[in-house]
Amino acid sequence: MSRNTIQEYTQILEHTNRLALATAIDQVPNVRIVNFVYDASRPGILYFTSDRDNRKVTEFTLNNQVAFTVIPEQGIAHIRSSQAVVRKSDLTLGEIKELFIAKVPGYDETLKAIGEMLEVFEIQMKEATVVTGFDEPAVVHF
Repeated sequence: MSRNTIQEYTQILEHTNRLALATAIDQVPNVRIVNFVYDASRPGILYFTSDRDNRKVTEFTLNNQVAFTVIPEQGIAHIRSSQAVVRKSDLTLGEIKELFIAKVPGYDETLKAIGEMLEVFEIQMKEATVVTGFDEPAVVHF
């Protein structure tokens, strides 16, 4: 039976809104959990927001190469990549906030509390590994 990796990729993204994002500066790794959204019309890109003064934003400017894994709500199906970069998005929070409100519970409250301090960032992947179970993982290229 052949796998439809893009369909699996999309289905996994639909069922979670958190990922563990790893950076490294001077060979010192750092990982944090962030909420994310995606736009199905732009495969290979995940969006998240951060306070522009947060330490991770400084880390991105020093080394924009990142790795991540999405955190499944249930089961083990997940997506991961070490072939990704992070950058400030050309999209504004106003342009993408409805995706966050629809996907991240309580995000409207976050916007009310600290919305003026948030920047939109995007993770751009060259490829991602799609793990759906104990079978051999599949790789999707963008």
